[in-house]
Amino acid sequence: MVSFAQRMRLRPIRSLVQTDALDEETRTELWNVVLVTYRTMSQREMSYQPVGNLTSAMWAWEFKKPRDEEPGEQKVWSLVKTQVLTGEWFDALDIIEAYVGYLERFCTWHSENLVAQTVKAFNGVFESYMVGYRFIEQKIVPLDNDADAEAVTSAIEAAGDFSGARGHLQRAADLLADRKNPDYANSIKESVSAVEAVVRKVTKEGTLGAGLKKLKDAGVTIHSALEGAWSKMYGWTSDAQGIRHAAVEATEADQAIAKYMLVTCSAFVTYLIESGRKAELV
Repeated sequence: MVSFAQRMRLRPIRSLVQTDALDEETRTELWNVVLVTYRTMSQREMSYQPVGNLTSAMWAWEFKKPRDEEPGEQKVWSLVKTQVLTGEWFDALDIIEAYVGYLERFCTWHSENLVAQTVKAFNGVFESYMVGYRFIEQKIVPLDNDADAEAVTSAIEAAGDFSGARGHLQRAADLLADRKNPDYANSIKESVSAVEAVVRKVTKEGTLGAGLKKLKDAGVTIHSALEGAWSKMYGWTSDAQGIRHAAVEATEADQAIAKYMLVTCSAFVTYLIESGRKAELV
């Protein structure tokens, strides 16, 4: 949200997306999310064990320290704070991602709701401070805006009964989320495979073209230009010279195209599922 001072041009409006750095304000807000959700969890847990398990996990698995040398809770969370506020930007995101995973694993008090609220809070900070990343479930993925993140998240949720498609989308996001060794080529392949899996499940057809024809025969209206665009995109990845046949070198598949394919294929998956249900094919 643009503040009064920004509207009056007394303070500059953010215009650059943060992708390989995090400024001080952003780091502070991210730490505040950690602190507030951790305190909420600590206050509402009926026993100390889940809190202690989470603290021990951070000490042993994130800071790689011996368990028998674990200091008090306050010391461990002081280390977390330091990493978020002053560590390398990728280390800050790593510790935040780990924190969300441990919340889900160890905190038994309404953990699903707590994790969802925490993810929403982090994504809110990313959006407000123009950070080029978003949580997709419990992974931080290089997506620039909430609309893209919502497209992927909605597709994963919609594919709940389509385990193959859901798995492909999650895998595509995981490969894109790996900040040390991202695999863009295979992320693209997984995104397209998600579409393929839904086509097979909804229409019982093995190819996109045959599947779209079956949807049209069942009464689903598909604009010819949109159908042509989908078919060309699918052909780009699947024909003899396509990325799924390793004809395209991995170096030619960059983050931008992998992000585009994940978001586009996610939206397509949601469309296919909704259309299939309307046509009573599933």
